[in-house]
Order: sequence, then structure tokens, then C-alpha cells
Amino acid sequence: MAKNYIYRMDHDTGFAPHVEKKLCCLSGCKNNTIEKWAQEGSWVIGIGGNNTNKPNKLIYVMEVVKNLTYPIFKKEYPDSSKYLTPPKAGSNVLISKNFWYFGEKAICLPNGLKHIIIDRWGCKCVPDNDINKLIKYLRETHSSGIIGTPNNPDKTQAKRSC
Repeated sequence: MAKNYIYRMDHDTGFAPHVEKKLCCLSGCKNNTIEKWAQEGSWVIGIGGNNTNKPNKLIYVMEVVKNLTYPIFKKEYPDSSKYLTPPKAGSNVLISKNFWYFGEKAICLPNGLKHIIIDRWGCKCVPDNDINKLIKYLRETHSSGIIGTPNNPDKTQAKRSC
């Protein structure tokens, strides 16, 4: 059974997560934890940290449809993988086609879900019932896909953004 994860983002530059057209990718950020652990069907949630200018707000949510090694990602998604170079890539790349990316339009979680917010570095698991509530809330209030742009855009993409 797939587990769901939430983590606190340090920056939101457009690198991790990287959203483009109808694809959301995560690599080079949580590569020793979430990027290795997440499976097809896992949900990953990025909550804003202080440096995002959106502390405790929902930056993005993605449903993992694939967890690929970096070389396989480059082969299967040649156009979408151009942003990711070997020095910045993690060993795995999480792929989603079902996501909400809010970026600078980050939203507050409803009161009934604020308890899932992680207030420190690292990540934690989120129970399925809370994920179900969150997805139901998002489907009722927002269209999926790219809603905003990065909070801390890095035009050179030189830094990691998690």
C-alpha cells in the first residue's frame, strides 16, 4: 500500500517541484527520503517554509504515477527532462499528471487539515483519510494543474529549491 508524505519547503524556485504543461516532477530535493519511498498512488504535499514567503501554506500536491530512476526519466520524457541535469538530479524522479501547483498563490489548508502541517525539516507520513479530505477539498475549490508561478523564481535554476 502506497504511503503519503508531507514536507516543508525551504524555497519554491520552480526546480523541485518542476511543473510544465501537464506534468509535475520532483527530483533532487528529498532524494534520500520521499523520492525513494514514494510509489505509484502515493501523494506528496509541499508546505511552505519561512523562505518561501508562504509559511504553512499549501504550495503543491501531487499524486505519484511513476517513480523512475534519473536515466529512465531522461529516456521516457526527453522534452520534459531538459531542466534536470545530472549534478542536480536525485537518483529518482517522481512523476505526476494529477497535481495542484499553487506556487505564489499558495493557499491555507482548511481548519480540519491544519494538523497535517509539518513545522520542521524532514517529512512525515499523512494518513489516507486526511489525503482523501484534502483531495476532496481541492477538487471542490480549485481546478487541478498549474495555478501559480514559483514564489522564489531562480532564473538560473542553479539552486535546489526544497
